[in-house]
Amino acid sequence: MRHAVQVLVDEPAIDREFTYLLPPELASGRVPVTVGTVVRVVLNRRRLRGWVTGLEAPVPSGRELVPISGVVGVGPPPHIVDLASWAAWRWAGTRAHFLRIASADRVVAGLPSDVSRGREGAQTSVSADAPDWVAAALASDRKAPAVVRLGPCADEWPLVAAAVRRGPSLVLVPTVAWAARLAGRLRQAGVSTALAPRDWAGATVAQAVVGTRTAAWAPCGPLETVIVLDEHDEAYQSEAAPTWNARDIAVERARRDGARCLLVGPMPSPDALVGARRPGTTDAPVLITAPRPTERGAWPRVQIADRRQDDPTAGEWCGEALAALLRTDSTVVCVLNRTGRTRLAYCASCGDLACSEHTGRPLRLEKQQFVDPGSGEVRPAVCESCGAIRFRRARVGVKGVAEEMERLARRPVIQVVGESAAAADAALGSTADSTHRHRRAPSPQLADGPALYIGTEAVLHRVPSADAVAFLDFDQELTAPRYRAAEEAFALLVRAARLVGPRTGGGRIVVQTRLPAHPALLAAVEADPGDWIRAEVERRSQMRQPPAAAWALVSGAAASTYIDLLSADDRASALDIAGPAEGTWRIRSDDRDALLHALAAAERPSGRLRVAVDPLRA
Repeated sequence: MRHAVQVLVDEPAIDREFTYLLPPELASGRVPVTVGTVVRVVLNRRRLRGWVTGLEAPVPSGRELVPISGVVGVGPPPHIVDLASWAAWRWAGTRAHFLRIASADRVVAGLPSDVSRGREGAQTSVSADAPDWVAAALASDRKAPAVVRLGPCADEWPLVAAAVRRGPSLVLVPTVAWAARLAGRLRQAGVSTALAPRDWAGATVAQAVVGTRTAAWAPCGPLETVIVLDEHDEAYQSEAAPTWNARDIAVERARRDGARCLLVGPMPSPDALVGARRPGTTDAPVLITAPRPTERGAWPRVQIADRRQDDPTAGEWCGEALAALLRTDSTVVCVLNRTGRTRLAYCASCGDLACSEHTGRPLRLEKQQFVDPGSGEVRPAVCESCGAIRFRRARVGVKGVAEEMERLARRPVIQVVGESAAAADAALGSTADSTHRHRRAPSPQLADGPALYIGTEAVLHRVPSADAVAFLDFDQELTAPRYRAAEEAFALLVRAARLVGPRTGGGRIVVQTRLPAHPALLAAVEADPGDWIRAEVERRSQMRQPPAAAWALVSGAAASTYIDLLSADDRASALDIAGPAEGTWRIRSDDRDALLHALAAAERPSGRLRVAVDPLRA
């Protein structure tokens, strides 16, 4: 009897299955052939790798099937293969793209024998010395994720340890260093732990699987608990299309396994709060917080340096509070996300930043008028606060500031300029899906004692600790022309808080701004982002921005043809298609499923095409 199987070839441009004959000698080989097994096949005279996606496939009559050339090794288990199909629909990608991520980076000829790992017999008690919020988190409903809010310097260990005692757990963290540190701590506690993706095979039997973004595809299961630490971190989302997010993969895995899902971090993201609602309801999600004194103590002191109060003739990058800080004998890290020039302007008389009265975005000073690049608004260069007509440009970058800073502080300044912090290898290592916005710069030579550093946000990832962190121009972050600008700015404050430590250690963050009443800054000062995040969710709902609405950005040489094909489909009536703007179309829908079904049904023309669903930077 002839046996046939379906194989998805490792060629994303094809994204379809073919039927191949399974020779008896391969069916009974050392690597069992099942759904997910990696095989070698011939397609159009090319030898390609592929994954078995179906067994006992029907044999077409009157046609001779090509046999599988060989079995390469063990591949993703069946439930991960099915998850890849869901992810391909969710982010308008291909199954082959996700199966590459889910597969081991080397040939796996066999899996370790199973050890006592399952839900049966798992210890379900929480340690007596565990905080109350840990018990509350582990008692949360499994029907929807629970959001756990902790201060940035809080220790996540009690939650992870208690979860692992209950049964098999998957723990995602944003950086490689964090993953290695947590995995080592679990092993010291006697827990069988796999560090993904390096311990790919071991993840199938480990009690705990720890890793960064790609660990969301680890071949473990079924799971008892899924934990995503710092779920707001941009490192979880791929910048290359398909723009998938490991947090959403983790939530879907937990739903399929009936596992408890905990989204943990100092600033619950709007995506987590909306996604954590019970399915089919608009009820507020389960939000678990540490006691206020505990949460507040896990934040450093945040000092707002209002540049409007400084002498307008003072330097454009250094106010009085910062000057006093630079002259201290301590380690200070200064952050300025600018290496070139910017056209933002502030009043030379009162110091107010020039912003649009309609959109609130900063205006560009071009000759003698203000221009809003987003709305096209143009108005005379007159200060709305005091009526002055003289303005100063905020244009100095890291290099220029470093030269002036050395003269002011009278000590050497170490510059750190390179890739963005969100990349920083995202600390994803050399995974196939990691991307970088900037080329990595050589690591700086760190000083042995107190030092003064300046750089882009990358400096927050290169310097291990500091007495103080100063943001020289935080308005650049708060007013960036992106819908997530305030969220990204707050994430920088979280990263800085970890650098200086809790307020009991005396560390502090100094923020230079002309927007001292911005809700994100007030939330950091009060160490309580709750009200601001809820207001941010409501604002995005009114503006029809993610996660309240679904977005997709379409670009590339074939984008125009793709948009024409998409518009011709009946499903397009539920979509708002705008563009092109700089070669990019924006598709928006209040119904995410309607958008995703339309994208999946549209024929993809030949040529370069990029479809980014819910991109981070839009």
